[in-house]
Amino acid sequence: MHTSRKNRKYVNYTRKQRNVESIQHHHLLLRMEMETCPQANDKPEAAKLIKNIIRDLHMRLLDKPHVYYVKLPQYNEGLTAISPIQTSHIAFHFWKNPERNILHQPESKCLLEFDIYTCGNLTIQQIHRVLHHLTKYRPTHADITLLNRKYGLTIDRQLHWDRHSVNWTHWLHSKTFAA
Repeated sequence: MHTSRKNRKYVNYTRKQRNVESIQHHHLLLRMEMETCPQANDKPEAAKLIKNIIRDLHMRLLDKPHVYYVKLPQYNEGLTAISPIQTSHIAFHFWKNPERNILHQPESKCLLEFDIYTCGNLTIQQIHRVLHHLTKYRPTHADITLLNRKYGLTIDRQLHWDRHSVNWTHWLHSKTFAA
């Protein structure tokens, strides 16, 4: 079948328009309390965590993850990491000694602030994959917000989980994350 020159231009324009429309500028923000916290010697494991998350999200690293263990100031002690990805970045910090009065659960020993920004789209299944990777730290409380920054700061999705509501594993496999 022969496509006229005019029709080829239309097809190319339509493809370009579709690509622009698929850009969402999603920003995933996680605030999680956990029973366990990575230690200073866990830097290689944290770099692997970033690589695995990025792989599972079908994103592309632009450089190796940069992982550090912060000791001072003492209130900020913990593992911190950042990595550039093709569509922006992934960054997180684990507070080893968070202020007790900001924690929701008495079992919480560690506080994680985590974010991924991408000019692409983040689906509920991709959020599930990120949360699954964090299971090993034994979450006790989680606040999850997905911002769409395409036209402003719009909340596309907001989830909350607490250990006293339902078991973490059951919650991760619940209808909340069904396709």
